[in-house]
Amino acid sequence: MPDYYEILGVAADASTSEVKSAFRKRAKKLHPDTAAAIAGRRGAQVEGARASEGAMRLLLEAYRVLSDPERRRNHDRQLRRSATEGGFDYRVFLKARPHDPESQAKLVVYDLLHDLEDEALEVYEKARSFEDFRLERWLERGEAMDAEFCLAEEYEKRDRIIKAWLHYKRLIELEAERPWFRYFFDVVALRFRTLVLLKLPKVLDEEDFLDRLEEATRLSLPRRDLAQFWRKKAEVHLRRKEIDAAVEALGRASELEPRLAGLLVLRRRIGLPRQG
Repeated sequence: MPDYYEILGVAADASTSEVKSAFRKRAKKLHPDTAAAIAGRRGAQVEGARASEGAMRLLLEAYRVLSDPERRRNHDRQLRRSATEGGFDYRVFLKARPHDPESQAKLVVYDLLHDLEDEALEVYEKARSFEDFRLERWLERGEAMDAEFCLAEEYEKRDRIIKAWLHYKRLIELEAERPWFRYFFDVVALRFRTLVLLKLPKVLDEEDFLDRLEEATRLSLPRRDLAQFWRKKAEVHLRRKEIDAAVEALGRASELEPRLAGLLVLRRRIGLPRQG
């Protein structure tokens, strides 16, 4: 498969702005008119134009993929998958080492990359019996974080919401320690926010849900996300007739995002005067 990073001439951790800049520079060089002018003779002009059109299509596809977080992540996974394929049966090699935590961590990644999600979850669950089994202990950091995201996705698909919550939360903590996701972190934050606000309330009682919301408000996330968690806390406390706690949570939400939807309605329900 084509390596779109190589086609654009950017590093695998390039920002979206770097991807755009690289595309513009290469597009100027590959433009059919420019290529034809460089080619010189008429016959060479035609061939040069045709070649540049094909290269431009590939360059455009590379840009479209790498500028879209979801498509870029899939491309990254395909590159890693290609790197593990060959005549040697790597999976058999890893499965033959069930007592080696490093081999099992690599087996989790291998299965996730090769659409063996059920097998990956089974291996991961068994590997949890190792003392302090964390993927980042045995894998390169980026590979470990991508695997964590895949595990969170798979748990969420299977409605194992608490498991998914733990993996998303761990990812956000790891990103705060040392950024790696960069272009993809907005997707991680969105998945986490959706899970917290829409799915956790369906599987937890209010007391536990408030505890999870409290944990969520302490994470390194965009202000708007944190404001939504505080707003939800205010709603739950108000429903429980815990007015002081509701007022405090509402105040936190207002400090972060004064114009967040729903805050004015909550103030009225609590009986607070409208802010000037």
